[in-house]
Amino acid sequence: MASGSTMIAPGAGVALVSLFDVDGTLLIDQTAELARTLCDEGAASVLVAGTAGEFWSLSDDERVALVVSVRLAIPNVPIFGHAGGVGAERAAQLTKRLVDAGANAILALPVGIDDLFAYYGALIDAAADTPVLAYHLPRRGTPIPVEDLNDMGVSAIKDSSGDGMRLAQEILSLDFETYTGAPPLLGVARQFGGAGSITGVANVRPEWSALAWAGDEDALVNVSKLHIKTSQTFPVELKRAVAARWGVPHFSRADDWKT
Repeated sequence: MASGSTMIAPGAGVALVSLFDVDGTLLIDQTAELARTLCDEGAASVLVAGTAGEFWSLSDDERVALVVSVRLAIPNVPIFGHAGGVGAERAAQLTKRLVDAGANAILALPVGIDDLFAYYGALIDAAADTPVLAYHLPRRGTPIPVEDLNDMGVSAIKDSSGDGMRLAQEILSLDFETYTGAPPLLGVARQFGGAGSITGVANVRPEWSALAWAGDEDALVNVSKLHIKTSQTFPVELKRAVAARWGVPHFSRADDWKT
């Protein structure tokens, strides 16, 4: 079933990068200021401490601090807090903290999870009335079968697999909304009735992402080319592009998230 008219965060959102100093210090205030700039330039929502935000390098306290600071910077913009990449018990505790910090919704990438129903159930309980999104990124996390999603209790899914057939199936068959994390599929997501996008390239060109979501074919080509370029040696190339556009530091705590 295509997504309904009442959505968590419709439109072209950004999977926010986390900014670090040369010594690896997390630059919380500068990251929040970047979020404000991106929203001013067209980003419709912000995912904090997700994949583009290098969640694997962040402590729970740092994830929470980022949400607090971003919330202050953009009080009227939907924020997704990322509680994934850790076990169910820790993810549930982190979920509650992120909600208390001001997240409008929780997104969680399952990594090494055997029981996806129990995993997302624990997060849903911890989130109370705050929506919880599943996150399908099979190259890095536990794959989430489409046929199981309607029974998991989640409110939406972010699909970053880049699989257009699966994305269409999700949008057309699930009882909740679907977001894509793959810029080349923005057109597919919009045309089939998806809720929106949450992408890393929106850190560089939020205005192109917004135009692509609105149906601008030239913008779709441009964000797709940018995605291809910045996906190499992730997140290094993405952060270099962000730094070149906005004059922010390009440093990461690790060269890529395989380490």
